Amino acid sequence: MVVALVGPLVNIVLGIGLLILWRSTASSTGISHVLAQDFGGAGAGYVLQHGVPMGNDGLGLGLLLAGASQLYLGVLSLVPLPPLDGGRLLFALGPHSLGWQRARHYLVDQNVGLVVVLLLLVLPLGGQLLLLQVLDSLLAPLLRVLLGV
Repeated sequence: MVVALVGPLVNIVLGIGLLILWRSTASSTGISHVLAQDFGGAGAGYVLQHGVPMGNDGLGLGLLLAGASQLYLGVLSLVPLPPLDGGRLLFALGPHSLGWQRARHYLVDQNVGLVVVLLLLVLPLGGQLLLLQVLDSLLAPLLRVLLGV
């Protein structure tokens, strides 16, 4: 269980550290600052749909995107589906009954869990990607504080 928690924890801490570093080094007039306002307000779905404007603020843009992606990756890893670390935790903490063994067989051994994760990441339900919409709503308060928007 500890190993399954360390990976997402490292991603989250690294993301927070990179966003703090971005905030301390980025200029208030650079393109990364404009993107941070859009990103803090609308989330990752907005950035994926509208793209990233390029400019002369390469370091700031790199720190912003790397920090945000690490933060999203860490929280995404905790989703309780078996190919992810959250799924490993779910089956480690769950009972060892026949029903859980069948669920583990279908979700892990036959890779149904992987298909479910990919569908949630790719299919737009209601105009937006469902899993990104959930992650945006979970991470929006933290992103607003870290980005200062």
